[in-house]
Amino acid sequence: MADSVPNDQSHSAAHERGLYTQRNWKAWGDRPWLELAKYRLYSDAHLTGEATEGFGPYKFLNTVPLDVRPGSVNTALILRAEGHAKRLDPDFSTRDEVYYHGGYFPDEIAALCSLCLGCRIAAGGQARRFSPDHDPLGQPVYYDEVPKPIVRISHGKLMLPSVVGTRSLDLLITMRSAPHITSEQFVGLVRACRQYQNALWVAESEPNLAWLMLVSAVEIAANVHDSSKGDAVTRLRATKPILTAFLDAYGPDAVPFVAEQIKGTLGATKKFLDFILHFLPDPPSTRPSQEWYRMKWSRTAMKDALNQVYEYRSRALHGGIPFPAPMLGSHEHRWTSDGVPAETPAVGLGMSSLGGVWKEGDALINLHGFHHIVRGALLKWWVSMATGNMTSLDQSSV
Repeated sequence: MADSVPNDQSHSAAHERGLYTQRNWKAWGDRPWLELAKYRLYSDAHLTGEATEGFGPYKFLNTVPLDVRPGSVNTALILRAEGHAKRLDPDFSTRDEVYYHGGYFPDEIAALCSLCLGCRIAAGGQARRFSPDHDPLGQPVYYDEVPKPIVRISHGKLMLPSVVGTRSLDLLITMRSAPHITSEQFVGLVRACRQYQNALWVAESEPNLAWLMLVSAVEIAANVHDSSKGDAVTRLRATKPILTAFLDAYGPDAVPFVAEQIKGTLGATKKFLDFILHFLPDPPSTRPSQEWYRMKWSRTAMKDALNQVYEYRSRALHGGIPFPAPMLGSHEHRWTSDGVPAETPAVGLGMSSLGGVWKEGDALINLHGFHHIVRGALLKWWVSMATGNMTSLDQSSV
């Protein structure tokens, strides 16, 4: 996708509202930069290559750290950011959280990078800043230093084995679409990416939180996409098929009556399901050869697994009941004979752990498998927003 932004957009973007990362990209063009800074980006992944062209005012420089292994967090990248957009003064006349996500623009970029690369990325502080009117070599900066995040890996076992290892910075290509989506879409994208990013950082030590954050990432995106359609009966049948089958035995009025009573609770679940099923990615390119280690990729089986995940998410948030222990266990010890991690938990006919008992069918997917689905769906959604906006722009110019 083209990197350039039309000149008329670049001049107006300097003052329009929105997240700084996007405003600054839109303002980038023929005008000189107002400020320039370099920021540390932390990771425990092995990143290859550099990304210095096609990202507007941003460049990603590889520091080539030597100690590259899971859990060893380094300054893996330097983000070189030219500042072209002016800082906007806040309006204190009313509360305003339209573009609030709890971070600054390096946090936005780090979160977007994390989704694109599928690995742990976090923003550090400034390393050096430059001014057009001062020393061209820049000034070292340490006053806003952000400590390295900590990844606690238990005895070499990994909850998310797919997020470690080597990543090419060529995967950042999706980020080039950032100036081509609306400011409302962009803040939703950043919020979803922030949840995804945080899930990756806590997954090894707090997998229950990782589950909640990955579900939240999807919910944020689903709210932006808003694919929730249908009346209360349709939504109830889609989200509670066992309940509706039971109610059907009590006559044709039973399902509509119950649906009307609980319709306020159905929208969130349906949006979650619809979003993932609409943007469902392909299965992993490498999968276990044993069928019982693989997720079933049919829409029916996927809907069952996703309904289960959302139910466990609701219990965890509102009842304090963690996700089932089989869904919180490490997966590296279940790498199959062909060297591929399992996508489903080890339950067998039954399992007991930490005072709980689960039977076959109570845990249909593990965190590794769910992560693949969430990342793939978010990426497809991101591309769809950019593609749709570019198509509309092309049609309006005809």
